[in-house]
Amino acid sequence: MDDQELVYSSPSQAVDTLKQLAGLGVDRVKVSVVWTLVAPDASSTQRPSFDASDPGDYGAGAWARYDLIDRTAHELGMQVYFMIAPPAPLWALPAHQPNQGPPLGRAPNLTDLHDFVEAVGRRYSGTYPDPDSDTTTASPPSSVLGVPVPVTVPGLSGSSSSATAATLPAVDFWGIWNEPNERSWLNPWYRKLSNGKRELIQPEEYRGIVDTSWDALQSTGHEGNTILVGETANVGIWQPVQFVQALYCVSRSDEPLRGRAATAVGCPTSGNRARFVAENPGLFDGGGFAHHPYSFDIAPNRPYPDPSWVTLDNLAGFEKTLNRIFAAYDKARSGGVPLYLTEWGYKTDPPNPFAKTTTAEQAEWLDEGEYMTWLDPYVQGIAQFELVDSAPKPGKKVGSRAYWNTFQTGLELLNGTHKPSFDAYRIPIWVPRPRHGSRVTVWGQLRPADHETLQYGVIEFAPRGSNAFEQLREVQTASSEGFLVAHLAIPSAGRLRLAWLTPAGGIDYSRTVTIS
Repeated sequence: MDDQELVYSSPSQAVDTLKQLAGLGVDRVKVSVVWTLVAPDASSTQRPSFDASDPGDYGAGAWARYDLIDRTAHELGMQVYFMIAPPAPLWALPAHQPNQGPPLGRAPNLTDLHDFVEAVGRRYSGTYPDPDSDTTTASPPSSVLGVPVPVTVPGLSGSSSSATAATLPAVDFWGIWNEPNERSWLNPWYRKLSNGKRELIQPEEYRGIVDTSWDALQSTGHEGNTILVGETANVGIWQPVQFVQALYCVSRSDEPLRGRAATAVGCPTSGNRARFVAENPGLFDGGGFAHHPYSFDIAPNRPYPDPSWVTLDNLAGFEKTLNRIFAAYDKARSGGVPLYLTEWGYKTDPPNPFAKTTTAEQAEWLDEGEYMTWLDPYVQGIAQFELVDSAPKPGKKVGSRAYWNTFQTGLELLNGTHKPSFDAYRIPIWVPRPRHGSRVTVWGQLRPADHETLQYGVIEFAPRGSNAFEQLREVQTASSEGFLVAHLAIPSAGRLRLAWLTPAGGIDYSRTVTIS
């Protein structure tokens, strides 16, 4: 995921970024569909006169950036994950809404939200005419970083006859809102009661957003799509487990709430399980739950100092909560509730002097995290955030902590220089016990390989004190994502790496692993 390089960039930059992602072996691109970027008169409190459920009534070019991403990503062999995201236009906010936080995440009128999501769902249903189906704007690459790229669609093909496409490609993977338990992304946070006390209301607000968005997507041809809820953060008004329990109207023991306890979080007071499920299908019938398991400067296999955070290290407890909730409503899933980790990464120094993670640690920890989630049967995917480091915050004192209070989690520096994590992401490798011996397990992934055919790599080793790598074993995999596991003898201390034999005849390498 990298909205800065895809959503908030020029068309040519977005296309170049998508080509680079394809070359890295990305299979799905997560993109924020930001309401104010397509809505007419978004900065006005007066609602314009238009049919907000009709994507064709939004004005010329309103959807251009998203059409381009959808079209180009599919042409490069990648799928798209559209996340419905705030801010909402001012005219879609309730009148006299209390100002309890940044305008970024003000909760919208649900009727207006339904219209917007319906418009998005219609446009990317797979049946909507592509307004640029007869245009050509760029020459296609024959390959990206050694990976052959089949190009046949507008904006990439050099031939208008091969570029004709009647409809925009269908999007079948969706997220609803971003970090609804965080202070900036969904507010107001509370309502005042007659006795002067306050009730926190983010779970109640988000439940309405989910129900509304789910209904709009179901009505526009997206039945059976993967529709994720959650997108929860670790830092927020609510911690992840508390938020999920309040969202699903259950107690700390994961049993449905009744009476006063239910009222306190905007839930039905009867505790009627079947009715709650029927009234909230988006909570139960979608593709799974999404979470952002950042641990920042802590390795993925180490406990975070605040145990309420849900990181890769304690993910099992979060999965247990989700499965207990679904079971409490008689909606237990075979294999458990699917979990998607839809934003993750490590800030690095350089460039951020306040980050405690080095670029070498970032590379190592990304591979370790991928290995950990590969082992976890509940985790269906993990999304790297971002490709390119975020720029420092404008308007802040240069060099200050506030200046660097953005995300330097990219695989590249702002000047385009690759961090070690670039190659580590492209061809991950992990050795659970990096000691020489007669049976050493080596896990890896040939991420950019053609997963439709048998994929080939080589495990190479250099003894300590030598720079000469020799082949230990050729490996192959038929995995649909390029994963492989090998058990082999490593004769001594030294360094290990995974080499990928590219279709172009070259050799690309993972990072090296020190073997003791």
